[in-house]
Amino acid sequence: MKNQYKRQDIFRCTHDAHGQRGHYVSTFHTMHRKGCFPDGCTYFRWKCHELEHRRKCYRGYSHVGKNCPGCKYFDEEKFTRSLVKADENGYNVFLDELHDFEEWLRDAENKEHWFLGTIRSVKPHIRKTIYGNVDHPKTEHTNLLGYLICFEEAFIGNQRFDDFVYGVAGREFQSRLKFRQGDRVEFRGTLTMREGRLVFQQFKKITFMEKKEGACWTDSESLVARSTGTTLTKQAEKCISCDQGMLIDVVEKHNGEEKVYHRIFCLKGMPSAAACTYDGSKEIYGNTCSNQFSNLEK
Repeated sequence: MKNQYKRQDIFRCTHDAHGQRGHYVSTFHTMHRKGCFPDGCTYFRWKCHELEHRRKCYRGYSHVGKNCPGCKYFDEEKFTRSLVKADENGYNVFLDELHDFEEWLRDAENKEHWFLGTIRSVKPHIRKTIYGNVDHPKTEHTNLLGYLICFEEAFIGNQRFDDFVYGVAGREFQSRLKFRQGDRVEFRGTLTMREGRLVFQQFKKITFMEKKEGACWTDSESLVARSTGTTLTKQAEKCISCDQGMLIDVVEKHNGEEKVYHRIFCLKGMPSAAACTYDGSKEIYGNTCSNQFSNLEK
């Protein structure tokens, strides 16, 4: 079985935000998170006639924001983005597979299951919180919440999964058990669905069927990476496929409102993809599946 929510061969969205990924979007994003199936989406682009002509805003703002509607220089444009789906035969096959997956998920979600899988990667679970807005932050905190484990060759109960399954491990768990790439692990845990991803929590009765040697993340290394790592504004393909790049949640809190979005976090502290000097052939702590992961704690 495969996780049908993470398939990216069914829908394509022409929205500019998806341009860096070839306009491919997951079925979960399309059918659940944004709800833009089947008619596409409509959004509004805000403009300021003063700033467009490089004149100063009389209220002192440097960009258009939520305080601008009502101003005589404020304007907005309406855009409709189309949604393209796979050919009719492929789409009908997908609907059947999606039905089977959702039937299984209804029975399995939020319940304890035996799990067996091989660790593909282990990475620090980092979240950045900004107080104020991203252009003028008052303060910000970057927290190490634990570790993200990506499994492949997975069995949930008797059901084989030809897809990634994830786990959340606490800092004490990682310090004691030293999860690393290549370990074959069996445990009992609670299966949850997070943003279209299958995530195990609350591990117990852990048995290593195969234990590898080599480097693994420690708390001291993770805390250094948290402090010296950099949050990149552009999601370059080079960074997404790098073993030292990972997607993190950025939580922006301003005037009682909370906004959550994703950014690439470079564990090596590189300022940008263009200035990167890291040798990507060195897969020390595992490879890239954690870059498909975000919003673990919702």
